[in-house]
Amino acid sequence: MKIGIIGFGGAGAAHAAYFACLPGCVVTKIHDPKPERLDNAKEHFSHVDRHATLDDFWGDLDAVSICTPDSTHADYIVAALRQGLHVLCEKPLTDSVEGIRKIKTAAANSNRVVACLHQMRFVPLFQKVKAVLNAKGLGAVSYMEGYYVHNLVHRAFVNDDWRRRDNATPLVYSGCHFVDLLRWFANEEITEVFAAANNLAFPEYPESDFNLVTLRFKSGIIGKVVVAFGAAGPQDHSIRIYGNYRSIDNNMLFNDAGGLERILHEPIIIQKPLLAHPVKSSHHGFLRQLRSNLPAWLMGRIFVATRFLARRPNSEYGGRYYPVRLYEHALACVTGIADFVQAVRHNRAPLCSVDEASKTALACLAGVESYRTNRVVRVRTLEEIMRDEVLP
Repeated sequence: MKIGIIGFGGAGAAHAAYFACLPGCVVTKIHDPKPERLDNAKEHFSHVDRHATLDDFWGDLDAVSICTPDSTHADYIVAALRQGLHVLCEKPLTDSVEGIRKIKTAAANSNRVVACLHQMRFVPLFQKVKAVLNAKGLGAVSYMEGYYVHNLVHRAFVNDDWRRRDNATPLVYSGCHFVDLLRWFANEEITEVFAAANNLAFPEYPESDFNLVTLRFKSGIIGKVVVAFGAAGPQDHSIRIYGNYRSIDNNMLFNDAGGLERILHEPIIIQKPLLAHPVKSSHHGFLRQLRSNLPAWLMGRIFVATRFLARRPNSEYGGRYYPVRLYEHALACVTGIADFVQAVRHNRAPLCSVDEASKTALACLAGVESYRTNRVVRVRTLEEIMRDEVLP
């Protein structure tokens, strides 16, 4: 497969490297109107054709990966489909209802695969959580929550000013990660949301840097997503899911007696798919992975070895939280891109299709409306917004 990358900022450079980890995939072209971006592409991917305009970019490609600002995704997806190309798009699929309509219409009139890279679905821990949920291992689920805590104070505007220029609200730009993940976990739709926001920790960020949204699912399950761009401290991508038979706290499965039943996932010392990463300065080579991942694995093993503390539900100091953050970002992205590639090769739907990504975007947009109006907002269905398009 010959791949073209549209937009060569941080995400575009990452996608180019991730595609190179997959057998049979070759990035042959990169488009970006900024000369400094093309210079960066030349430094790390010297064999790739670089294009400042789209005029001579489209030819001799099988698929494109769109890594441009959120507000531009829809137009690039439509243009790529008109060229007969398969399309992978960075999350979110788009940042507007109008964008969803454009993409949905263009995809319906094409036989090409369109996927959105919501990589949380491909994080090893979250795939194991999904397997437990599919097996009804928690019983009746009543509550789910997810955290996207990522301090952007020193990096939000490093590569580009588009987040400020386009008012890229945290809930749409990054909260979509966990709104999508909880939708996938629940396997049902969000019907209404209520959200709150402030702009206290990172006032330079547009409109708000902290978003909290509560989600009501069709069955009555309640969800919560927290997005924080200005919080001091390490990233947090943890989850909780409460069932009446078992509950999950990140990677720990507790039983109804309050004791620890098992650990779902532990650090991976060597993430083998990343060994093919082409950028030598990356952290994905064998020795770099070993140095980075082995200490975390040892810390996790020490916790597991003393987990009897967590098996005492009535103990005042019973173990409660696993000590290591489990978020194999690059591995999840490579796995998600591999899903797109396999969807193209086997003519099947990707795990995160246009419809799936659109429903996530609609829930996020409802959350933004909610914190702006301070009221509960019903999440419009995909069918409703497409029906509205054809009304006179």
